[in-house]
Amino acid sequence: MSSGAGAGSTSADTSSESVEPRLRPDHELSASELVEVLTHCAGLAAASAHRMLVVASLIHDEREMDYAQRRAEIHSGELDSIEAFENLSARVAAGENPYEQFGPNGLEQAIAEVGATLTVTPAEARELIEAGDALRYRLAFTGHALACGRIDKRRFLIALKRTELITDDDEMQTVDAHLAEAIFARAPMSTARFTAMVDAIVAAWAPDAIRRRKERVKDDRKVTVTPDRFTPGQSRISGTLPDADAAEFDARLSSMANAVHPGDPRTLPMRRADALKALARGAATLTCQCDDCAPAATDSDAAPDLDAADPAATEPPAPASEVENEHTVDDASATDTDVDGASSPTVSPPPQLAPRATFHIVVNLSTLIGLDDDPAFLDRHGIIDAHTARTLLAEARRTYITPTDAGPPSAPTHPATRYVPSRKLQALVRAGELCCTFPGCNAPVWQVDLDHTDPFDHADARRGGPTDACNLKPLCRFHHRIKTFTSWQDHQDEFRTAWFTAPTGHMFVGNAFSGRDLFNRLSPRRPPDHPARDRLNRQRDNDFRRHQRAEKRWNDANPPPF
Repeated sequence: MSSGAGAGSTSADTSSESVEPRLRPDHELSASELVEVLTHCAGLAAASAHRMLVVASLIHDEREMDYAQRRAEIHSGELDSIEAFENLSARVAAGENPYEQFGPNGLEQAIAEVGATLTVTPAEARELIEAGDALRYRLAFTGHALACGRIDKRRFLIALKRTELITDDDEMQTVDAHLAEAIFARAPMSTARFTAMVDAIVAAWAPDAIRRRKERVKDDRKVTVTPDRFTPGQSRISGTLPDADAAEFDARLSSMANAVHPGDPRTLPMRRADALKALARGAATLTCQCDDCAPAATDSDAAPDLDAADPAATEPPAPASEVENEHTVDDASATDTDVDGASSPTVSPPPQLAPRATFHIVVNLSTLIGLDDDPAFLDRHGIIDAHTARTLLAEARRTYITPTDAGPPSAPTHPATRYVPSRKLQALVRAGELCCTFPGCNAPVWQVDLDHTDPFDHADARRGGPTDACNLKPLCRFHHRIKTFTSWQDHQDEFRTAWFTAPTGHMFVGNAFSGRDLFNRLSPRRPPDHPARDRLNRQRDNDFRRHQRAEKRWNDANPPPF
């Protein structure tokens, strides 16, 4: 009897152990399970950020109510006459703060409380409070996307900054609704693509905000030079410029840095810094420091005597937009560009000629000729307004492209059987994207490689993947190597959406928002996502037309007066 009871007890313990969940430590999980944990943690972090912002805003609400109540208790009855109100107004006009006796206001108290709790600076605490207020009242739908983990705190703050100049409440609600719809309708995307998507929605539904942003960035331009607090002997240069001016300046530094011999021992960042120094000295070119040019470089590195120099020789060079042809692209037009953009001349340019500065713009032909004011895309910088695009393109070299620039191969000599795509095909592929297509990467699209999704067969071009727009996509060199030499798999569908499958089997979309969304004539229109949606759309259209016909019949049968 005792033995049977003991056996029954053992059986019960075993069954209880088999149904009880047992959480394994992370180091015992497989790579696939770890990816799921990472995704779960990202969702929790987004939900936690949402709650943190809301709580910071609620603390501010509490402190403002306390402050208002304290003022009301003391000022009760003081402003019950016109004389008292005029006296208070006079004190305010004289620069006096009539509420100074109450100390810090509600916002200041909340900033101190939030800052102490999170151990952050007052500026950071204020940013959290303001973001929480926007989440509750200005970007409620987009905030819901944060709570659901569809975006993270960083992307929400991007949306907040890009919409802060919208002053009309109706416009703000419209932008918020369209932005949330776009977020939930698309796969997660890199910050560069997300920023472009937000700017495109703002440009479409709140164009006045774009105009105000343009005026603000023009007034806020500045350059500062300060000692580096952490590295003795170094200084930091920082500046704020409008996108167009920044693109021109960046392109000038890059062109000067690349116009040296391949044997120059300096890295690209070092050459760009030396190019900035050369511009400050009034030089238009960067002296090469390779072995063949070293003696000349030593002699010319000394700072010129500007007082004794010829004024014409020391005059700063004209802006690139005035003296050079920039490479530009648009959906019905694109530039004839040096797409890989990293090639360096084999000889140094003549000292009197500055190397050509190159940057890339994508714009609709209809916008370029003034039929509409759709935004354009400036590589490395994002969305720019139509007026700025037309100004930059006034003297630019252009290449006009259409989706038919890369059709299916019809003969063995067709360009699709070549490994290197034509310039127009390269421009078409790059114009259809905004950055590297690998998930999360922001590498500028005009400075990266073009990758064959279905590998090209060098032995027999007819067997491998074709060199056409449906089989090419931009990948930065790092992700190009990851895709080529590891077990990552990639795929492009007929709408040129780039899908990437990780070694763990997880699938990601690399270009959830692309240049084809900004310039929709670059590719065929996407049909409804599912036959069921197509059927319901047709049914709604039929019902609407049936209702219109019934209403017309009633109006015809019942002319006024009814």
